[in-house]
Amino acid sequence: MTPRQAVAGGAAVAAPIDANQEVVVFPQGLPGFADCRSFVVFAAEAANFQWLTSVEGPPASFLTVDPRHVLPTLTYKLSPADLARLEASPDTALLWLAIVLIEADGTVCVNLRAPIVINPESMLGCQIMPERTLYPVRHVISAPGA
Repeated sequence: MTPRQAVAGGAAVAAPIDANQEVVVFPQGLPGFADCRSFVVFAAEAANFQWLTSVEGPPASFLTVDPRHVLPTLTYKLSPADLARLEASPDTALLWLAIVLIEADGTVCVNLRAPIVINPESMLGCQIMPERTLYPVRHVISAPGA
């Protein structure tokens, strides 16, 4: 299944949430979704993609991908403040997710500029804007007819 097939009619289609899934807390919410502070992450039907789905507040579900699957040479450096928000050290293994956008014409883009970062040890997450990043907000990974 492709990322385009992972959505139906522009609306996210996510699997039911398992009550036993670990919840990731986003203390500040996500930009535009400040009331959504608790999320679960689970595999999407499309290989290498995951759903980030809110379990409180207004309905919100985001198709995501590890940005290194899109751009293997990609590297980010977290600020000391970002590490503190995640209760992480520079050596902590973190989960990195980039939000996938499927445009009306079928173009599939990934936001590489502002990834979501989750510390699986503390189960804290945040969306960050790494310092001095040159990565785009709209990185095309699939275009109609391509």
